[in-house]
Amino acid sequence: MILHLRNIFTFIGGVGMFLYGMKTMSEGLQKIAGPKLSNVLKFLTANKWTAIIFGAIVTAIIHSSAGTTVMVVGFVNAGMMKLTQAVGVIMGANIGTTITAWIVALAELGSVVEIFKPDFFAPIIFGVGAIIVVFTKKDKIKTKANIFVGIGLLFLGLTLMSTGVSPYAESKIFRDAFETLGKIPVLAILIGAIVTFILSSSTASVSILQTLALAGSISKGAACFITVGQNIGTCATTIISSANSSKNGKRTALLHLLFNVLGGLIFSLFVLITYPFIKNFLATRISLFEISIFHTGFNIINTLILLPFSDWMVAITKKIIPENADEEEDFNLSEKTQAILDERLLNQPAVALSTTRHEVIFYSKYVLKNLKRATNLVLKERNDELIEDVVSHEKQIDRTTNILITYLAKINNFNINEKEHIEIEHLMSICSDVERIGDHAENISENARQMLDDEVVFSKEGRRELENIVKKTIEAVENGIRCVEYKDKESLKIVRNLEEEVDGLEDEYKANHIKRMSVGECGMLAGIAFLDIIGNLERVTDHANNLADYVEAENKNKVLIKK
Repeated sequence: MILHLRNIFTFIGGVGMFLYGMKTMSEGLQKIAGPKLSNVLKFLTANKWTAIIFGAIVTAIIHSSAGTTVMVVGFVNAGMMKLTQAVGVIMGANIGTTITAWIVALAELGSVVEIFKPDFFAPIIFGVGAIIVVFTKKDKIKTKANIFVGIGLLFLGLTLMSTGVSPYAESKIFRDAFETLGKIPVLAILIGAIVTFILSSSTASVSILQTLALAGSISKGAACFITVGQNIGTCATTIISSANSSKNGKRTALLHLLFNVLGGLIFSLFVLITYPFIKNFLATRISLFEISIFHTGFNIINTLILLPFSDWMVAITKKIIPENADEEEDFNLSEKTQAILDERLLNQPAVALSTTRHEVIFYSKYVLKNLKRATNLVLKERNDELIEDVVSHEKQIDRTTNILITYLAKINNFNINEKEHIEIEHLMSICSDVERIGDHAENISENARQMLDDEVVFSKEGRRELENIVKKTIEAVENGIRCVEYKDKESLKIVRNLEEEVDGLEDEYKANHIKRMSVGECGMLAGIAFLDIIGNLERVTDHANNLADYVEAENKNKVLIKK
């Protein structure tokens, strides 16, 4: 009894060590290459074949197809990637996740290549990595050392799993159980899916399967159908991550599930048709290398078969989750932002940061639209409904500001590099400045309300001056946002020049307006409104200039926080 408990504890400890090692290694790799991986996924997926290749490479690096597909859901959700691009990356992710199975298969190469076996080099990799982590003070070196710690733990975990299961290699109950699985494919697929769902990792699930194969206790038929189930089970993480996302985010998760289920059905149909000819082959024991070959081969063949039907798969997801005609125009900004900034994305800090940057830019453009609404109130059409529209949008802006800054603070608590810390500080400050632009837009709408109530009209010259300063203020904000979005140096110069120009115009127009008031060309109420409006516009250009300052400081890798 005690011996059985020891074996169970050893196996569970091995699973835990494997999962923790994979997480540690993945975090280290993402911290070093995270932003680059994000760029790959965003900009190099226009072609379906390159999308497959890069999806495979990214997944091979982070050892998690679920991690890659969660990233893709986030990018599609934020509008940074199209569904047609997502299909290729998802297909590639299924291929890339098989890399760990090949690493584990090194254990079967024999004494000739003993040095490549996990239980040979894992202790020294872990030991060296741990020593560096403990004694180094440099973050970059510590990050790289953590990757080695993760690799060491991953392989030590595999060794423990194998040790825990090996005493049962010749157990009749064990053999009978897996023979049954081989004869009942639906049960094998179900078990593979459930175990993968529980572990939230097909990589870990396949590695457990390989440790059973190492003990010589599982048939080819059982192993193949369990692997098919593992591919389906890994979709659970993606589906969960899309729960609160936009319709396109949900469609992306559905694409992942559809791809893996169709692949499983195609394989099952093939086995059903050819079973009389291959039943003896399926009953034989499977090796580690054969699991690796099947895992990779299955996903490659699945991709080759279904790639020509990728557009059809996208169309199916749109049928299942249909479009809403009013979806784009009628949305709640704070709810949209809350849905896109999914807590599960925090497991990929670099991707969470990239997604948040995109949302900050979207939010900034939303504020710009509200500023245009407010200025139109004092220059063109003016009524209570339009004024309330500006106030309503400002409430959305306030709530969204809080959501963005809170989420950025959460990312900042993760293990990220210094450059990313600086970017977060600046994004928080950008949110603050953009929110202040929104406040000034609301102030201008209140001026419009007072003008409406008092039936105030500007003089012809006053209106011309107001139109000119509004035009330059809007242009300054547009270029400030462009500067943040594209790190555009030309936009930075334009913002600087416009900010100085508006400062000068404020002084000039104040003097002109006071003269008009003194000779009776402009009434007192119109004069008060005019001076208040141009004062708000001047402060808006100050905040637009701040956006340029943050970008300039970020390019120099320095923190700039304005009070």
